[in-house]
Amino acid sequence: MPANLPPDYHKAEAKFRAAREPAEKIEALEEMLRIMPKHKGTDHLQADLRARIAKIRKQPARKGSRSAFTHYIPREGAGQVALVGPPNTGKSSLVAALTHASPEVADYPFTTREATPGMMPFEDISFQLVDLPPLSREHMEAWVFDLVRYADLLWLVMDGLDPLGELETVREILGERGIVAVPAGPAAGAAGEGFSGMPAASPSPPAGFEGRTIKKALLVATGADRPGATGEIEALDDLLEHRWTVVPVSVVTGEGVEALRRRTFQALEIVRVYTKQPGKPADRRAPYTLPRGAKVGDLAERIHKDLLSTMKFARIWGAGTFDGQTVQKDHLLLEGDVVEIHA
Repeated sequence: MPANLPPDYHKAEAKFRAAREPAEKIEALEEMLRIMPKHKGTDHLQADLRARIAKIRKQPARKGSRSAFTHYIPREGAGQVALVGPPNTGKSSLVAALTHASPEVADYPFTTREATPGMMPFEDISFQLVDLPPLSREHMEAWVFDLVRYADLLWLVMDGLDPLGELETVREILGERGIVAVPAGPAAGAAGEGFSGMPAASPSPPAGFEGRTIKKALLVATGADRPGATGEIEALDDLLEHRWTVVPVSVVTGEGVEALRRRTFQALEIVRVYTKQPGKPADRRAPYTLPRGAKVGDLAERIHKDLLSTMKFARIWGAGTFDGQTVQKDHLLLEGDVVEIHA
């Protein structure tokens, strides 16, 4: 059976060939693995990619190399979010408040020494938050940047009393490692406004940054309950480029927590799709999450690697169709669609 690899696969393959650092190679190989169709014709290729990923992870650090891929946290849930920020900005407190993880929390710098993952629920799905050691000119763990490159989304976590100065430092440090943080998700309107589930454009590299790792990011300002924080956060919002939006939060009062969950959902650019069997109600317990712009054929392939080749048609219930409308594998999926696949 031919592999029939899509164009995006070959783009990821070119990215792998151009990569020099182990983390960049692994990121490209995993992208190739995610993109390729899953069927008998690609079984050997899938095994080869996994073997190459494992081999790179076992490689010792090159002498003089700035970093080696010594840390790896497997993705779980609907997306992996890395928390990036300077010391004592409340990253660990956020993870502790939003997940069941128990990172060490203290009021002195550099408390976090290891990456700590935890699952943050949002309605009927969850996101994986990864608390990372802080970025600082005084001390930095080199492996942190590997996990930043690997994550699906960044939270740039800043103290609400000095967000602008901290943001500039963090973006400079990331830039020195070839990582460019760009605004993620809709910048205007309330957290739940303007979301239709339609495909969203991926961030384009800013002028002069081609060839670097571009990461979508949300700005999170902690300590929103403290005196003076509101004015500082509003000033930051006015000074930044119009595409950035600041999400103020407080783990003490709970302010902004739900908005942050929804902003994260929007920023990851995914849709939730539910499935059903003929004559039975939809399974609402565990939706499939797919990238915006995914089609019915992508869902079939996600359900089972052989289902796409045997699929005849599908019936769909959702905002963009009439109930039970018959569609083909190239039909665009929208947020909340219910799909019944016939093979």
